[in-house]
Amino acid sequence: MGQRLPGGGAKRTADAVGAGLVPTRSYFFPVMAAAVLLLTGCAAIVPAKIKLGPGPAPEVAVVSRALAQWPRPFSRLFTGMLIVAHQHVRVLGFWRFRTPWSFRLAVAKANGRLLFETRANWAGVHLLRLQPGFSRNLALAISHDFSLATRSPPNPGAMRLGRHQTQIVARDAWGHIIIWQFSGLAGRLRQMLVRRHAGDILTVQYSRYGSAGWPGTMVLYRPALDYALAIGFRRLRLRH
Repeated sequence: MGQRLPGGGAKRTADAVGAGLVPTRSYFFPVMAAAVLLLTGCAAIVPAKIKLGPGPAPEVAVVSRALAQWPRPFSRLFTGMLIVAHQHVRVLGFWRFRTPWSFRLAVAKANGRLLFETRANWAGVHLLRLQPGFSRNLALAISHDFSLATRSPPNPGAMRLGRHQTQIVARDAWGHIIIWQFSGLAGRLRQMLVRRHAGDILTVQYSRYGSAGWPGTMVLYRPALDYALAIGFRRLRLRH
């Protein structure tokens, strides 16, 4: 556990995980700014000058190619930092991913003591194991946020093109407003914002993409539940 620091726990997420994760200044302030803007509605974060091309734009083709590689079924280990109510816990975990609605997630402390294990299938997220004292609701929420973090945009052709960013805005079947933001010549997904309702926004940031098209670093930040999780992945090859 870490000490409470001025300015809140989420600002220290990247510092605690290390140089492999998103730097503190580039993570905290953009996340907070995006969250504040999202509270006022989706239109608030759309670039001032939007052009919707009559035909396929180069940006659409680039993003489509990037999304065709991401995500794919995989099994990965990860390490990182979980911050809950300003308490810092170094974690390690295992994520067996098939689809955003089919995966298995286990998160433990750095000493190997399991915090929780969940499984997702067609019926939702299910809790398999839980450390006494760890919040059941938080374990399920983190797992559901992992599911959201791997969902792809429904239609790249509906992309909004701006001077400094490219984004897709959609509403899912549960009423969540989801904004995917892309940047770079490779069309990589850099940030996702999920608004459940005013005051409850999930921000996910992605970086350190590998040749296979999967980000090596992922940061989840959800102020409404007072948690942040920054993790770095490494591929695990399993024998079947």
